[in-house]
Amino acid sequence: MRAFLLRLLSGLALLLLLSPAARAQPSPAEKAQFQRRLRAIRFDHRYWDAPFDSLQRVLAGQHVDSLRLQTLEHLLDTYPTTALQGREQDAAQQEAAALAARLHYPERVPLRLVAYYRSHAAELKNQPALLDTLRAALTYYEALGPVPQPFLLELIGRFYNALNQKEAKRVFVQRRLAYYQPHGPVANVAMCYRALAGYYVSRGDYNQAISYELRATELFRTFYNFWYYNEIYVIGANYASWGNSARALSYLQQGLNWPGILPSGWRFVNRNIAGIYFRQGRYPLALRYATLALRPRTPSDTLLAAELALGLVQRSAVLLALGRVGEVPPLLQHAQHLVDSLNLPLYSSGGYCELNATWARYYAATGAYPRAEAAWQAAYRQARQEHRTPLRLAYLQALAHFYQQRGQPARSNPYALAALALTDTLNTAQAATHVAQYEIEQADRAQQARIAALRETQLLDAARARRQRYVLGAVLVVLALIGGFSFLLWRGNRRQQQANAALNRLNQAVTAQKGELQTQRDQLDTSLTELRATQAQLIQKEKMASLGELTAGIAHEIQNPLNFVNNFSEVSTELLAELAEEQLRPERDAGLEAELVSDLRQNMQKITQHGQRAAGIVKGMLEHSSSAAGEREPTDLNRLCDEYLRLAYQGLRAKDKSFNATLNTDFLPDLPRVTLVGADVGRVLLNLFTNAFYAVRQRQQVGEPGYQPQVGVRTLVLNQQVQIQVTDNGTGMSPAIQSKIFQPFFTTKPTGEGTGLGLSLSHDIIAQGHGGSLTVDSQPGQGATFTIMLPC
Repeated sequence: MRAFLLRLLSGLALLLLLSPAARAQPSPAEKAQFQRRLRAIRFDHRYWDAPFDSLQRVLAGQHVDSLRLQTLEHLLDTYPTTALQGREQDAAQQEAAALAARLHYPERVPLRLVAYYRSHAAELKNQPALLDTLRAALTYYEALGPVPQPFLLELIGRFYNALNQKEAKRVFVQRRLAYYQPHGPVANVAMCYRALAGYYVSRGDYNQAISYELRATELFRTFYNFWYYNEIYVIGANYASWGNSARALSYLQQGLNWPGILPSGWRFVNRNIAGIYFRQGRYPLALRYATLALRPRTPSDTLLAAELALGLVQRSAVLLALGRVGEVPPLLQHAQHLVDSLNLPLYSSGGYCELNATWARYYAATGAYPRAEAAWQAAYRQARQEHRTPLRLAYLQALAHFYQQRGQPARSNPYALAALALTDTLNTAQAATHVAQYEIEQADRAQQARIAALRETQLLDAARARRQRYVLGAVLVVLALIGGFSFLLWRGNRRQQQANAALNRLNQAVTAQKGELQTQRDQLDTSLTELRATQAQLIQKEKMASLGELTAGIAHEIQNPLNFVNNFSEVSTELLAELAEEQLRPERDAGLEAELVSDLRQNMQKITQHGQRAAGIVKGMLEHSSSAAGEREPTDLNRLCDEYLRLAYQGLRAKDKSFNATLNTDFLPDLPRVTLVGADVGRVLLNLFTNAFYAVRQRQQVGEPGYQPQVGVRTLVLNQQVQIQVTDNGTGMSPAIQSKIFQPFFTTKPTGEGTGLGLSLSHDIIAQGHGGSLTVDSQPGQGATFTIMLPC
């Protein structure tokens, strides 16, 4: 009862799927949406030959419904090249249908139809209705647009074969081919060619079959390596069945040498090679390849039951041919059990399973002729029922030969005549050379192409010969012209001799002038050498001037703490004298002594404090002098700027005690350290500060009412660069002066006060030595701002 209810529910579900509502055509909006998503996919080798493991990893990490659906459809499209089989394939189909329905994608209808077929193919008895389900799915895909569905076409073809409706299959495939050839896609055209090839193989028309397979390979080669090589070794198998062993071995070896061949394909090729050697009577080689076909290709390879049955039957046939009859019974019994349990037909995708014929040969070899006759008759009936024309012919010939050997010509003749008639029927459709007509046409096309290429070469040679004749005529003309020019040259030679004398005189004059020019050049070289020496002296003078200013600043800076040390030392000496006198008195004043000792202690602290101040100044200068050799080290620019600002200020005050200026500092607290040569950048800062103090002093000397000299320094970080801005409110500069301020030997100071090299050297130190920049911004009467940019 439960089984009946299940069948009833399945039938109702099938009726719903095939109802007009379920098979309605997609709307224009659904077509547009589907085609838009389809255009994002390139159906080339990268799509069809995608590795299964990679697709599985991608699918495992995808949680977005649309992307997961796309990967599932990719897996289902390429399932023959993957390990996606059985329940796993059904689960992928069901999930794809569910996702498409959830996303309301138009392909939800065909996906649901195919999913229904996969889940009910083994349960329902209504096989034609299931075939209609697959055809409805294909029709819906075609309504959506030119979408590649080669494996849906293959599935429909297999279903026709299972229903033994070969003529219906041919009509269906030819109609689909007529539709796909003008509309595409090319994958569907290739699969139709492949299906027609299978139809003609079943009829024994290998000429047509191989011709269609060759057409399929031309198309598969452009986008899908798996099906290309699959068709290559199938062509080899069909050539072997046709009797052209040389071509068969050539195609089979191509398929066997492909690194991507699947284990089932590898065994298929080995069985066919074994069959070729068997028909050639080369039984040891046949046994070798038949044995290979029964072995797993890799440790993880699994030999399917159907493949095992095919291999056992073939090995038994080879052993019988070798006379090793005793090894055959267990092999055939095992094969018989597999064939019965699988209901294996005479011909399947793995090749022919001639179990009855092999039993007949075994019984004949052991003398069991009645059983041999029954086995031959069973083999012939099976070939006729499955419309396997080549095997029908082989079994008719075998029965005629069997009865002839048994001395029964009356029974042999009908089979012999039937075999002759069938042979004539096949020969009318076959080429005498057993080479497919399409392959012959391919060779003719290649020959025509070679002939066309030769004709084109001949035309090019003729054109080249014409050009050579033209060139020869031109050469003759040129030779004539050369003869005329030679005469003119001979006549001009006489005039040239007359001109040579004048030229010699001119050469003498030129030689004399050249000597004078050489003398002038030597004088210029001497002047240049002296100029370079003068330039070096000026640079040294600028350095010494900077050193003098620095020395003066250092001396003035150290003088203050030393004055404090001297003053407190003198006071301490006097206090010690008072303390000594007090200790010599008979009546000592303890309070006075404590006061004197306290004053001495304070004086010693002051002396220590100012001594450390002087030591710190000396230490800083030693640190700068240690980096003067050009060693770069991380430097605190805030401290460097503050130190050289005060040194420059004290250096100027050492020259002019009356000069005072306001020092403004604006240092960024967390300014990063910059790797640089401290002495070189210190020289640049000293030069900029010295120029700033010079500018404000000049403006102060003018006597401008209310003017207060101000020099400032600011640090900041801008665009991943450290900026140092040196500002003053001095006399300022005009644009003309600013354009030349960094040129060597340019100065605005009076003669004797400047060399004009300070800013030029400073610019080179920053720009060339440290990869930074030094710029100026100034207005006349409003001061100037020099900006140093250094990379962090």
